[in-house]
Amino acid sequence: MTAAALVLSVAGLLPCLLVTMRGTPLDRLTGLLLGGPAATLLLVLLSAVYHRPAYLDVALMLALLSTAGSLVYARFLGRLL
Repeated sequence: MTAAALVLSVAGLLPCLLVTMRGTPLDRLTGLLLGGPAATLLLVLLSAVYHRPAYLDVALMLALLSTAGSLVYARFLGRLL
């Protein structure tokens, strides 16, 4: 069951990465905003599968930093438009 959840999480993260790498600046921001929680969920699932609580710390830091990074990118994008 957890293996299926991992596969689905990776499958959900791939479109976010593709949009972030290629697309208009607004599409990149959308991919960045959607990719942060998807990557956080993937790390939480890996923590459950491998029974390693250290992955939860990494997931928490990723959740905090992805939000801040998205805000910085949005502010930078606002200056360009």
